[in-house]
Amino acid sequence: MAALDAIYIAEIRSSELLALQLYFLESIKSGGSEPILITYGLPERAVALGRYHLYAGPETRQGIDAYRRLTGGRIIGAGHGWLGCALILPSRDWLLPQKNPALKPEQVMNRYVRGVLAGLRNLGVDAFYPGRDAVTVDRREFAICSFETDSSGTMLFETIVAVSRGLENLVHDLELLDPDGALTIPMYSSDAVTTLSREVGRELSTEEVAKAIEAGYATLTEVRHRELTQEECSQARSRGDMAARWLTSRRHDPALRFVGRERLQLGFAEAHVALDSRGQIERVMMAGDFIANSSGLDAFEHELGGKRMDLMSVSAAVAKVYADGANYILGFGDLTNLARVIMKAS
Repeated sequence: MAALDAIYIAEIRSSELLALQLYFLESIKSGGSEPILITYGLPERAVALGRYHLYAGPETRQGIDAYRRLTGGRIIGAGHGWLGCALILPSRDWLLPQKNPALKPEQVMNRYVRGVLAGLRNLGVDAFYPGRDAVTVDRREFAICSFETDSSGTMLFETIVAVSRGLENLVHDLELLDPDGALTIPMYSSDAVTTLSREVGRELSTEEVAKAIEAGYATLTEVRHRELTQEECSQARSRGDMAARWLTSRRHDPALRFVGRERLQLGFAEAHVALDSRGQIERVMMAGDFIANSSGLDAFEHELGGKRMDLMSVSAAVAKVYADGANYILGFGDLTNLARVIMKAS
């Protein structure tokens, strides 16, 4: 097993962060870079949208920045008071002993959040992963995980940790960023969430937490700390302009007149559908808090095109794309719930 490079970036603009993640996904896939762990802070208060949320608003409003992650999942806080952790690996099986079977998609977060848990326990925080997407202490949420795998299997596993500002602050930040309420999140109460600083009883710096997380991953594999190279910095700057386009790349389309909405394990999912005069599906766009590999979701949306809007046809498309586990869409529980949200749009 190759060593894991570890880089801490005290402050990085969200546009450069996304560019850097894309660069490493490409470079690790081609063998040009070692697997890497990036821990980072963003300079301002921010809201991190998941890959599949619909958004057509500004990049900044009322002092709150918005950016869209490469990973799916819930909307979460970011920036000042939060620490991001991006683990980029050649495959989702990279940390497994070779004798073990391949890791199923629903097992990924359980496996790769272990370095975070180990590091935080060294800070005196009894961190626990109960399942789905959250990390907790005494059942209070303080970190959210998600992951994306590209068509080659290269994986980005992402954890965002509340250091001194928690999920209860996200409600107020989102009200400033999105006063019209186009984006929805749970109403987090202060007794259901926490921060690392609150748990240890003193202010923690993001650098201290980053070092602890690096040490946590060092219990799983060899970790070598280094700085960004000039080439990596250049790549982050040169690709940064794509982030503004990426932020609003998934947005409400009035041509998709029929909308189905369903509560799911991580929040909500929506199916936005256009039907032709015969009741057949012309186009579908999925949106919401689920976690899915983007190539698989693209294949699923394409597969539904031209199908009749009936349960048998929609269920057959679900099975074709997702039943064998090559693609994944997490948060729905049973895959029949995916078919159900689409049928609600009829």
